[in-house]
Amino acid sequence: MKKTKLTRGKVALVDDEDYERTTQYRWCAMHINYQWYADRALSKKEPKNAFTEMHRFIMNPPKGMMVDHRDGNGLNNQKSNLRICTRAENMMNRGKQPNNTSGYKGVRINKGIIIAQIGFKNWNYHIGCFPDKESAARAYDKRAKELFGDFARLNFPKED
Repeated sequence: MKKTKLTRGKVALVDDEDYERTTQYRWCAMHINYQWYADRALSKKEPKNAFTEMHRFIMNPPKGMMVDHRDGNGLNNQKSNLRICTRAENMMNRGKQPNNTSGYKGVRINKGIIIAQIGFKNWNYHIGCFPDKESAARAYDKRAKELFGDFARLNFPKED
């Protein structure tokens, strides 16, 4: 594993085999949707898009597919951390939202009631009401594993 320098004092992790290929370009640290990624501007000779992300450059996914960071770290571009996926699968691996007030993914508090819920296929599913946030988070994790499989981003990943 090697580190590729980015702007803003950031570094991206890449496999040794991708290091030479990635360091041929100047990569910038970009903050997109509350996450850091490595981006670069494309030259005028290159096709359509003005920018490309390092993870897409490394994995070269087919048209219409995305690249997911298993650990949620947009700067960890080692192939063991990247996987080609659909948009839906990529969304399953999202972390907590920045406006989260419970401290756990899939847990919200409404008028003092602690509720676990999960979004799947454009629907929000009610998992249940719980006496505390931790038990609600564990119920979310159980349901997320059932629905999302390997793409589930869990509140307690070490207990998996």
